[in-house]
Amino acid sequence: MPAGPAADTSGKAQRLTPAETRRALWTAAIAWGIFGSAWASMISGAPFVTFARNRLGASTFMFGLLSSLPFLAVLAQFPGSYWVERRRKRRSLFLITGTLNRLIWFAVAALPWVITGRHPSARVIALLGLVFLGSAFGHAGTPAWFSWFADLVPERIRARYLGRRAALATTTAVIVSALITWVIDRSSSFTTFTIIFCIAASLGLVDIELFWSVREPPMPKLEGARWRLRDVIFEPLRSQPFRGYLLYAFSEAFMFGIAGPFFWLMSLEFLKIGNFWSNLYIAMVPMIFTALALPGWGSICDRFGSKPLVTLGTAMSIIWPVCWLAATPGSYHPYLAVSAVVGGLFGAAIQVGDMNMLFALTPRESRSAYLAVLALASSLGWATAPSLSGALAQALKPMHLHLAGRTLANLHVLMLISVAARLAHVFLIIPHLPERKPRRTRELVRHLLLSPFRRAPRSFWFARRG
Repeated sequence: MPAGPAADTSGKAQRLTPAETRRALWTAAIAWGIFGSAWASMISGAPFVTFARNRLGASTFMFGLLSSLPFLAVLAQFPGSYWVERRRKRRSLFLITGTLNRLIWFAVAALPWVITGRHPSARVIALLGLVFLGSAFGHAGTPAWFSWFADLVPERIRARYLGRRAALATTTAVIVSALITWVIDRSSSFTTFTIIFCIAASLGLVDIELFWSVREPPMPKLEGARWRLRDVIFEPLRSQPFRGYLLYAFSEAFMFGIAGPFFWLMSLEFLKIGNFWSNLYIAMVPMIFTALALPGWGSICDRFGSKPLVTLGTAMSIIWPVCWLAATPGSYHPYLAVSAVVGGLFGAAIQVGDMNMLFALTPRESRSAYLAVLALASSLGWATAPSLSGALAQALKPMHLHLAGRTLANLHVLMLISVAARLAHVFLIIPHLPERKPRRTRELVRHLLLSPFRRAPRSFWFARRG
């Protein structure tokens, strides 16, 4: 690195200067908030569902497998964490693995042309392999990224910064997903998907390459014996509070994974509302309200802590599958609109609470190891739930139960199971979350209900004085 305010005469790296910190925070916000979020929106949700399910012909079970198996690539985080803790370097690992993760989507774009339509099963298996490989590269760099990113964000502004960065990313995702689903509804040919995935890969590369300009703060020197690969697992497990958080992470992922990817099948194949309306209610509207709510939840999290936020957010998330159960092909707008608004507002609370707990419970000295174990717990939930749900939905595919003038099918069963899982998570798992000086959820609810009335007299007073 060139000499400057962040380098001393001995050549040893020093902490980032305030100017460097500001630049790093802006880079992190723009990289993911604009380019990374656009990349993610173009390779997931409606584009991926339509490509895998409608164009490649993946079965319900294979679709569930496509949604879940990539999470098993989280095992790549362990050698990534070992590299970070042993070499005490993060930047190069993140840049290399992140670049490879994005390049994979050029191969996905070429897939329909490399494997002809005479081999449909080979196409699906190849897609599964490519997505798994890309996920492995992404996971390998995750410990390096989160450890590096945690050092870049000052603790005193962490929740607010994360909220605003997420709000920018959400705004980008809303715009991009609206445009992409509009395009897919008009043309879902292989040529269209090739163009979409190539553009997505290019935007994703910009997201990663922007960090070549960001210097890495030095990690603390390793104290004690040199790290071994098994230390990546056993070191975090020695912390009792962190073990409690691992159970929460697995339960949360499993709870959301039961019905998560199948909302798309519910909208496209049961309600038959098309890509645009599906994307509107599953992604766009929730993201809009998430973007509006994130900054506010960040400030509330700084005041009340994480536990009340995830309790309230998860309890309100039950409204989502309930509304989808109530929707019918002839009447769905009111139900899906309510689920989208409530899901966006209170999903933001869960997002802020989770991110705040993640950094609070992972010590700087060995943070990459903690993050690797945490990602494994979460990914096991995301991997097992959609796989089991896909197998169950495939087995119940012939089922059509007529009840009170309604027709219930296999996907409705997944919605009912999802409701039960969310209730169990709220009452059995969240109360045991570790947090210093926790505030009660009822205090948060009281604050949210009374805050508008407390502001009203002040607004009236200033209006009179004006």
